[in-house]
Amino acid sequence: MTNVSTVKDDIRTALETLLGPEVRSIGADESFRDFIGERFDSLMAVEVVTTIEERFGIEVDYVGDDVRYWFETLEKMEQFVKERLEDTATLQAV
Repeated sequence: MTNVSTVKDDIRTALETLLGPEVRSIGADESFRDFIGERFDSLMAVEVVTTIEERFGIEVDYVGDDVRYWFETLEKMEQFVKERLEDTATLQAV
C-alpha cells in the first residue's frame, strides 16, 4: 500500500506516464482541463481515472464518486486517493 504522504508525488508520476512531463508543472489547484487543453476530453478523463485506479489499487465509481469533481485538480485527486487508501486500511484492520 502507498504511504499517504507520497500520494501527490505518486499521482504526478502516474499521470506523467500518461500525459507527459508537463504534468510536473501543474499547480495543485489548477484544473487539468485548463492546463492540458483540448487533449483533455472524455476519453482522456477515463484514462486518467484508470491510471489512478491501477497505480493505487483502488476502484472508482464514475457516478457515485463524482469523478468530474474529484479528478478536476491534483489537490482534489490527492484527497480522494488518500481517503480511499485510509478506508481500505481501516477495512483491512477489522
